[in-house]
Amino acid sequence: MELAIGAIGLTILMGFFGNVLFQRTSIPNTLWLLLFGMILGALHFIGQDFISSIAGVIGAIAVIGVLSDCGLHLDLKYVITEGFRGTVLMIAGFLSALIGITLLLSLLGFPFIFSLLVAMALAGISGSVVIPVITTLPFLSDKIKTMLSVESISNTFSMVIAIFLIDYLSTGQLALDGLTSISQGVALELFSALSIGIIFGLLWGPFIGKLKKFDYSYAATLGALFLLFAFSETIGSSGAIAVFAAGVMLANASTIYKAIFPDGEFERFDEDVSKTHALFAFLIRVFFFVFLGIVVGIPEVNYMLIGLLITGTIVLLRYFYVNALMRYNLFSATDKERTLMYWMVPRGLSAAVLSVFALSSGIPLGHEMVQIVFSVIIFSVLSSTIIVFVLRDKKQIKK
Repeated sequence: MELAIGAIGLTILMGFFGNVLFQRTSIPNTLWLLLFGMILGALHFIGQDFISSIAGVIGAIAVIGVLSDCGLHLDLKYVITEGFRGTVLMIAGFLSALIGITLLLSLLGFPFIFSLLVAMALAGISGSVVIPVITTLPFLSDKIKTMLSVESISNTFSMVIAIFLIDYLSTGQLALDGLTSISQGVALELFSALSIGIIFGLLWGPFIGKLKKFDYSYAATLGALFLLFAFSETIGSSGAIAVFAAGVMLANASTIYKAIFPDGEFERFDEDVSKTHALFAFLIRVFFFVFLGIVVGIPEVNYMLIGLLITGTIVLLRYFYVNALMRYNLFSATDKERTLMYWMVPRGLSAAVLSVFALSSGIPLGHEMVQIVFSVIIFSVLSSTIIVFVLRDKKQIKK
């Protein structure tokens, strides 16, 4: 018991000091947390039977934390008014990674549907790595920073779509000869989940302002999000999508209410609640990466090579579509900015959560998916970190 408590305390401290190191050097704490988890796994600190028994719960909690946090930080007005170029960049990156990874894994002998699921999990870049990094780089123009910030939303959408694939793979309903019925089922599930989440967000939004006068009011919102997830799953809808939609509505409720009722007075989403939820998401991120390291242990060499191939494919495709978008005058960039954009391809928590969620759902080749995603996270984060070190001016690093 003492060792377990000590490991928890060490994990939290590693997450905090890793975050401080990230702000100073742009080395994400992802790497240290994964390494710590690998060490615990190699030492058999936690039994595999126990890991298997809690993987489903851990995956569900991580999904709730990550998607609700994504929703709470998605400013719809900002995306609509400022995000055209970033949206085009996001779509180009998402589709190129999706197609490229699917083809690569299929050529390596993996089933098409499995290849598509892995590609979907890895199609979006990690906003939790990209956004803090680009804000410390003075050579980046505001236009490029905006584009990269909007592009980082892609991991949210890739996560949302991948969850549908996992649901159908885990139930054995996904087959290439039944795409029509599947698409209808996906549309119905998506519509019901979005409806539940939107209704919940719009109804719960006004309560947040009334509850904040009480101590620990955030606990009510967090508990409501867990209940929303459980309710959606119980009725056969997607709890993850419902939680994401609820987060978006809570973050944008005042803007939406103001558009519907111009003369009304509506309080914006409480900043204290947002910060508290960010802390909750931070703790989830810290413990989840350690958990992922324990699950994978020492990665198998062949999956590390596959991860390296996928990362190389993502960078190569990014080189072509970034240049193509510049050629069509979508945006202009300096040599430094263009080089950074080629290599800024980190994958992170969303991909990791999806891989463990897939494993706990019992999909075929679930363990292989975890190994591949784990390897891509390591190589993609390393490539992004190295290029930032090469390009940034050490005298201008923000303290």
